Amino acid sequence: MRIAMLTSNYKPFVGGVPISIERLADGLRRRGHMVFVFAPECGDTRAVDDIFTYRFRTVRPLQRGGFRPSQLFDPTVGRLFPNLGADVIHVHDPFLVGQLGLRLGKRYGVPVVFTHHTRYDQYLHYVRAYAAVEARARDGHPLTAGLLREVRESWLPAYVTAFENRCDAVIAPSETLRQDLLSAGVQSPICVLPTGLTDAAFLRDEPASARLRKELLGGRKYLLCTVSRLGREKNLDILLRSMALLKERIGSSFRLVMIGEGPERAALESLRDRLGLTEEVQFPGVVSNDQLAIWHRACDLFVFASRSETQGIVLLEAMAAGRPVVALRASGSQDVVRDGENGLLTCEAELAPRIADVLTDGRLRRSLSGQALMTASHYTVCEVARSAEALYCELGGGALPLHPAPARRAAGLCPAPAPTRRAAGL
Repeated sequence: MRIAMLTSNYKPFVGGVPISIERLADGLRRRGHMVFVFAPECGDTRAVDDIFTYRFRTVRPLQRGGFRPSQLFDPTVGRLFPNLGADVIHVHDPFLVGQLGLRLGKRYGVPVVFTHHTRYDQYLHYVRAYAAVEARARDGHPLTAGLLREVRESWLPAYVTAFENRCDAVIAPSETLRQDLLSAGVQSPICVLPTGLTDAAFLRDEPASARLRKELLGGRKYLLCTVSRLGREKNLDILLRSMALLKERIGSSFRLVMIGEGPERAALESLRDRLGLTEEVQFPGVVSNDQLAIWHRACDLFVFASRSETQGIVLLEAMAAGRPVVALRASGSQDVVRDGENGLLTCEAELAPRIADVLTDGRLRRSLSGQALMTASHYTVCEVARSAEALYCELGGGALPLHPAPARRAAGLCPAPAPTRRAAGL
């Protein structure tokens, strides 16, 4: 099968959407399919692109935080697409790129699948025009607050729902999001398909984790971590304030590492210092996926305060390392965390007490850890790719891979992809 994926957010940008696309494409290729990714240009991408990645031109950013919209009239996709012989178009953005996918699907008679990666209303502050109006609202302009609310609660949801109803199928990364889409009026078939975990998430390097733990602890007793884009929508200020409350409970016996980068880093570091947490909280930046499991295994607990997730991929990566999770009860988190079994779900006011409970109760922590690892084992890239393949076939996108799917490795995860050649004429 030949799958064309279109996205406005891809490597080298660091975030959940690029990770999801890359892993799904890799899993499908391992099953013998050809996957072509059309993504926006983003500086020098030679280090991250393969021969199946095509870049289209972008305009001056209309959005903050690294997002760049595509040029409306860039011919790259339209010129290359007819030569692909695509069986399925899979779009990962409901806006300019998504509309292009719908036009191509209609023109060439190819089914279109859309993955609803993001709760778009919680990311509007990255749109420069919206942020400018938001700033005026904070200054007391009387009409702007109503306009913002209308955009956020009416216009945007109506647009996204209308787009999804033009697609042949919609993928929701979690059951909670699926129910939300149904409530919003989505009538296209909806399939729940989370982002899969790679082999690296399950790898163990105990000596490396032990060395890292010793280095990060600096003589303290407990080590916590969170992995997140450092953006306003991730609620990281709430997490920092909870750390201040945790310090009141258990003193300076812990350290939190906040893995990730983003536009709010400077503001978060400033808040950390004002809260008196300079020694307790560190910002190590981005950690590569192949090293992330080492960091997780160095820690005692994964903590999470975001309410904007469509799925809990970073929670599952921590669970794959056998680490329990304490998270706010919210979409994404509650789809993978079973309260009291593989982690704890709580409210903002109880976040610090629940973290303290897990840190100071070794028996509870060990019990949660065992169940966390079992949960993660059900979310491999191989299984997710298999489900996507079934969906594509059901839509008429082909019945079989280009060649038989290779056998699994003894470890139970997907084998490495077989070498493939670029399609002639591309």
